[in-house]
Amino acid sequence: MHLLLPILTALLCALSAPLRAQEGLVLEPTPGSYVTDQEVVIRGGDAGAVYYTTDGSRPTLQSSRYPGGPIHVGHSQVVRAAVFADGERRAEVGGSYLIDEPRSPLLTLSVGIDPGRLFHPRTGWFEAGDTPRRPNWDTHREHPVHVDLLEADGTPVFGGTVGFRLFGGTSRSHPQKSFSLSARKTYGKNKIEYPLFGPNGLDEFRFLVVRNGGSDWGRSYLRDALMTGLLQDPSWDLERQDSRPVRVFLNGRYWGVYHLREKINPRFLADHHRGVDKDSLSLLEHRLTAKHGSTTEYEQLLSYLERSDLSDPAAYAGLQELMDVDNFQRLQIAQTYFDNRDAGGNIRYWRPDGPDGRFRWILYDVDQGFGLHRDSGWTANTLELLTAPDGPVWPNPPWATLFQRKLLANPTYRRQFVNRTLDYLHTDFSAEAVTERLEAAIAAVEPEMPRHLRRWEQREHYWRYHLDQLRRFALFRPRYLREQFRDYFGGGADREVAITAGRGGYIVLNQNLHVGSDGLEGQYFSRFPISLEAVAEPGYHFAGWEGLADLSPSLDLSLAEDRPYRLKAKFVPARHAAADAVIINEVCPRHPQAGDWLEIHNRGDSLVDLSGWYLIDDSDRRFVLPDARLPAGGYLVICEDTAAFRAAYPGVTEVLGNLPYGLNKSEDRIGLYAHDNSYVNAISWQLPTTADTIFTYALALPGLDNGRHRNWVQEAGDGTPGGPNPEHLQAAIMTRQRFWLRVGIGLAVLLLVGVVRTWRPD
Repeated sequence: MHLLLPILTALLCALSAPLRAQEGLVLEPTPGSYVTDQEVVIRGGDAGAVYYTTDGSRPTLQSSRYPGGPIHVGHSQVVRAAVFADGERRAEVGGSYLIDEPRSPLLTLSVGIDPGRLFHPRTGWFEAGDTPRRPNWDTHREHPVHVDLLEADGTPVFGGTVGFRLFGGTSRSHPQKSFSLSARKTYGKNKIEYPLFGPNGLDEFRFLVVRNGGSDWGRSYLRDALMTGLLQDPSWDLERQDSRPVRVFLNGRYWGVYHLREKINPRFLADHHRGVDKDSLSLLEHRLTAKHGSTTEYEQLLSYLERSDLSDPAAYAGLQELMDVDNFQRLQIAQTYFDNRDAGGNIRYWRPDGPDGRFRWILYDVDQGFGLHRDSGWTANTLELLTAPDGPVWPNPPWATLFQRKLLANPTYRRQFVNRTLDYLHTDFSAEAVTERLEAAIAAVEPEMPRHLRRWEQREHYWRYHLDQLRRFALFRPRYLREQFRDYFGGGADREVAITAGRGGYIVLNQNLHVGSDGLEGQYFSRFPISLEAVAEPGYHFAGWEGLADLSPSLDLSLAEDRPYRLKAKFVPARHAAADAVIINEVCPRHPQAGDWLEIHNRGDSLVDLSGWYLIDDSDRRFVLPDARLPAGGYLVICEDTAAFRAAYPGVTEVLGNLPYGLNKSEDRIGLYAHDNSYVNAISWQLPTTADTIFTYALALPGLDNGRHRNWVQEAGDGTPGGPNPEHLQAAIMTRQRFWLRVGIGLAVLLLVGVVRTWRPD
């Protein structure tokens, strides 16, 4: 037995050696952009034979065997290597080396792919092939490729193997073809971890689209990304794809300007909606084509719509339970302004599973807007097109206009559709705002366009003609659209409206825009009253309207009288009677087992009813406390996960949950406000970088001012939820106070000495 054990150990080590070699395959120098030729060395692969390619193809046993010396890279190439053992691929690595390429302000996307997969004359996906009725590019197959992403300064932000598919419809016929990228675990990485679209976008992706401009290819290349990017105001409650321009290389060959986009699929919806499960939803397109899930609920929605008279408030309310009417209306506002000629049947919509699920619509593929096929597209009466009962089969079938036609029969919907369109003509769709976004989009790609146009043998003056068309659309569209709305809906004369909000609140205009102290000025129709709602911020109360006798915070303002309408909402600070008594006493922003929690303490001498009170964090996320009462001297814990907290702290009884957001362990602000918006208490913290260990941030003594950072102590451990903070925290505060007292005394002595030395008697 003693002789057998070493033999088994050696055998196990030999079998595991090829697996350990997977971690050692590295390219040196690091893939990226270089001014001069590079000598590339492949490190690792000791357990088997290493094979490599420089044409972008995935290495096989038929590829060149790595001799051990440097590989000369004298022009832009993708080097890929794989190690094989016992005839099986054990590991692989790849990297793009862009040699002496012109600098670009754009993100660079480099793809390494088997050349024959794209360019074989009979079977290549970029070729027409031998079957004209179904060209090769009409494929949905996926192929593994190596991809590198480099920021404009050359910094690599991703490198790895992902899936590659062609993307799009008729735009596949363009020589510069769109494609999608899919990160899958089977390829090695199941996500691309990088904030590709900036700090306001997602920071990881599984699916991306690299789009050639669609119908706008060979024209401005900007339309689709430009239009979806115009929807800046938070009121736009529409799913839409983030975007940024990129330059692309295929196997080291320059392939031009594209737009990197999020891909619309169930994962996209789950990533953008908290609580939505990608496996528990229906995603549909066109009339009744299910991309995922079922068409059953949509058919029920259609049946309800067809048999209902939506001028009846009850029928309209019933429809709102089946679909998100506001979401659909905003889609129609955008498509009408864009003059998207392909808005009819080219739609996507979705619904989360469950009895409370409602259908929502997605804004996508608007590249036939902004006058793509019209010299004066800004004059088009898109309102008539999108409400036509007998439009052609393409692009405007009657089934596609059914929703809008039926909904416009409801006076509430009609009024909101008109007023909200005017809202956006004063803001996101104003000539000034659109022109600013357009010029920024042009500036982003303009340095790269000469090379792109040469690559695809296109004329620069034709590209610039389409840019001027976009400029003219931005300038003239609001004027024409406004008059079309006036005629179609009988809007009446214009009325000048100017609204603003004082400090401490804002105004919700037409249940749509939030107007603050910067105000809004515009013209609305005399026959369509506008709605105003004054909303006080936490810690303030509404105090009336300046310029109006009505004291109600919500009102419908008739514009029938021919005069200017100028209003200002006034707000005053509001402090609750219990503000000195109820305080935030302890927070735990880091507890892997219990989840985040905070503790409220009543240091007053009477019971306080907390019903309807709320917590708000630094991101304006609210949590309304359920019915609760806090006795004098009592403690109440509010936690992120009630079950997890009780398991970690079984002795704490006064617990509320579940807080729908966590606490930032390094920097955050938490405010406590009463049901009437009155201020009660607030704390903020900025803590040094901490290890991933449990700690609390606690007030040293309950009688101290908890609004002062110096009265708080950060302490390792579980803390004391549901009870007084430990007495030893006082020592830390006293030590800190004594230190600053000594510093103060020292400074005073030095100041006194200085005065004595400089004073001289006459």
